[in-house]
Amino acid sequence: MVDLNVSWGTIKSLALIFAPIVLPRILNFVRYIKVALTQRPNPRPLTLAPSRALNILFFSILVFLFLTHPSSPLAPSPSIFSLTRSRINTPVDAVFSRLARLRDGGVLTEADKLLRSKLVSKEARKIYLRYGEKALTQCQFCKLDNPNTYALFYYPLNSMVLHLVHMAVVGIATSASFAGRDASRWRTKFTIAGLFLAIADLYVVFMYDPIKSGPQAVRDGIAVPPAVFQKMAVLRPLALACFDVVLAGFIYVTATNRWFFTPPSQADEVDKIVSASLASLTGTSTKLHVASVTKNAVVRDRVLKDRDDSYWQTVVANGEGAPGAPSGVWEEEEVVRAMSRAMAGQGGVDLAKLGVSAAEYVNGATAGLERESS
Repeated sequence: MVDLNVSWGTIKSLALIFAPIVLPRILNFVRYIKVALTQRPNPRPLTLAPSRALNILFFSILVFLFLTHPSSPLAPSPSIFSLTRSRINTPVDAVFSRLARLRDGGVLTEADKLLRSKLVSKEARKIYLRYGEKALTQCQFCKLDNPNTYALFYYPLNSMVLHLVHMAVVGIATSASFAGRDASRWRTKFTIAGLFLAIADLYVVFMYDPIKSGPQAVRDGIAVPPAVFQKMAVLRPLALACFDVVLAGFIYVTATNRWFFTPPSQADEVDKIVSASLASLTGTSTKLHVASVTKNAVVRDRVLKDRDDSYWQTVVANGEGAPGAPSGVWEEEEVVRAMSRAMAGQGGVDLAKLGVSAAEYVNGATAGLERESS
């Protein structure tokens, strides 16, 4: 087994080696954060796609937090060493005599009796502290001289299943088709982080020895030994819940442009210009269609056709702008009175603003004609 005790000299040596590599990266990251905060656009509302990812992660967080509670279906029985305040070298009879006083009626259960029959050596006690009661009493292929057999019995149900479910949740929450492009930015990074978390859990299950890696008082049989299986039953789902909280936070700040804003690419800019051009062409096509419909209506109606022909015949005969040329709607009595009131400043019409609007309209309609004529 691996002893996790590290001396202060080793820590200083590692700091001297890795500090020149790590510190510049930290400083660059701080500068990046400052630039990102100063150049970020205005926050935008959360859209539907990232909302789905956040809902999935919220449900996952609730499930993992529930698994940390002692009433969850995966919660193991408390360690008998912690319940009875016994040490690693306390005799078995003394341990279970104390345990019997905690049971109803002062009588051991059948599970307690089975555990007592298995807990006959120090190696068996170490196995119990690492993997719990079920691994020690129910494993049919396990051997005390090979602790990895107990790890193979313990790991699939208690650890591997949780990590597989968690990786599936991360995959769904960062899927571009389900959660959108903002969430998919974090797919690779958090998938790798989830794999490292699973590897760390695997290392603890197969390599960590609570007696050798514990304090000196535990190794000497003075203090109560820690139950790794009980601590991991709480820390494992708690770590996965914290992982999902961090992922949800990154997705939220990215989807709302509060942080990690990425400028639009050239392809996005081209798509935006093409969309604007298509919208302009659609509007022009609509106007031409309306003009065509109006012309067809005039041509098909006999009265309107006669008036239109008469108007243009008079214009051609007298010349445009001549005294005899008709001015159409401008000669109607109601139009003349309305124009008189407007020119007199009545009727709430702002002539200056109206003139500016008319000039803008004319300039927009005749844009490019000067270049074509020259």
